[in-house]
Amino acid sequence: MPDERPDDSWTVGPTLLWFVYALIVALPLVDHSLSALADRVTAPRESAGAPPAGPAFAPQVAAADEDVPSAPIPTSAPAASGNHDLGVLDDVCLDGSDDACKRWAMDAFYHAVAAEKAGKLGRALRVSWYGDSVVATDAIPGRLRQRLQTELGDGGPGFVYVEPPHRFCNNDAIVRGSSGTWLTYAISTIPIADHLYGPGGSTTETVDGASSTIKIASGMVHGIELYYLAQPHGGTATISADGAELARVDTAGADKRAGWASASDAAGARKIEIATRGRVRLFGIDLENPTGAVVDNLGVVSVNVKSYGNNDGAHWRAELGHRAADLIMIMIGANEAEWLAPGDRDTKDYQAHYEQVLAPIREGAPNASCLVVSPTDQAEADGTGYRSRPVMPLLVAAQRAAAHARGCAFYSTYDWMGGKSSAAKWFRARLVSSDFQHLSRRGADKMADAVFDTLMLGYRSYAGK
Repeated sequence: MPDERPDDSWTVGPTLLWFVYALIVALPLVDHSLSALADRVTAPRESAGAPPAGPAFAPQVAAADEDVPSAPIPTSAPAASGNHDLGVLDDVCLDGSDDACKRWAMDAFYHAVAAEKAGKLGRALRVSWYGDSVVATDAIPGRLRQRLQTELGDGGPGFVYVEPPHRFCNNDAIVRGSSGTWLTYAISTIPIADHLYGPGGSTTETVDGASSTIKIASGMVHGIELYYLAQPHGGTATISADGAELARVDTAGADKRAGWASASDAAGARKIEIATRGRVRLFGIDLENPTGAVVDNLGVVSVNVKSYGNNDGAHWRAELGHRAADLIMIMIGANEAEWLAPGDRDTKDYQAHYEQVLAPIREGAPNASCLVVSPTDQAEADGTGYRSRPVMPLLVAAQRAAAHARGCAFYSTYDWMGGKSSAAKWFRARLVSSDFQHLSRRGADKMADAVFDTLMLGYRSYAGK
């Protein structure tokens, strides 16, 4: 959710002005983002029977609970050579020409699915999904995780934050708890001076000892890997599973550098605890099984196209390489759509900025498939109803061009949901909330199912080629 900007033309009594000022000052301290202000002043949330897909809210007007048309998911691949596109998923050739391509952007993922199904991958298949609050809530990645694990087996929660960078950064596969004081930083909320955020754009630190527990919502995990920062005067982190100590990690080092510590539990664990002594800085923890599939939710609230530039490039590339995902997905743009406008400089430069996001991803994980996912259509009130934001087709076109320029496939959620004016239709059908950014749970399921079906069609069509 984007930062709120005060309206300088709004004048009220002094008492109310001081009240608003206090809110603006206090909320970042609580939520790490001015986006939290919207959570207090917009419409009520959906009922408990239909949990929202994020920091979103129930539609403000009555609406029929109906479905809306969207682009059909293809059931077969194109017969013509030189085209690996599948519906709204545009693939791109990485080696050769389209008519005689040796390697397509999505091939690594399709081949990894085939290897996992054949029992030859040697680990869980990994999908890392980056994004803004639309992703961070886990409504969409969580549904994709569920579908992939039904297809390939339960690989575990995957990489998760030890302490989330915002209260809307969730993961449905786990339940977190903590004690003591953790200071958490992220690329779009509270920055840290050294720009070292690990693979997921967030890091947490304690200086006097703290602990964090992670309970597996369903099933068990057998493999654990702690992502941490070695640093001068670093303390210790002890990893326990169901009360039994598995590993004790010394995070002291001559200088700052990324570190990883692995542990395993042959019987499987349901509750993981990380207890610290002294100064300890963590990036996250990977919870995996030897086979199956995982979907990392690496969404961070308030992220925009420039946020990833806050990462130290060499550090982020190394972390991406270590994570070794088979598919890296990036879905941002919901925030930018609120302030970009046709013809302005930022819109003209948007493709270049997006390419800067993708460059370290391609460099750090050159063997992974990369898939850019566009934002959904957004609407705004125009006095008579809701109209699609004029910048949306320009933003989507810039993301498509940036994706192909950097060797990434492109999935147009905007076109799939119906293109221009589709947000208003989805709103009436209760598939998107009143901010026109965050999908309802049913809308999130609809989108994630479409992505899953397209990915599986690609696997069936191209894994053997």
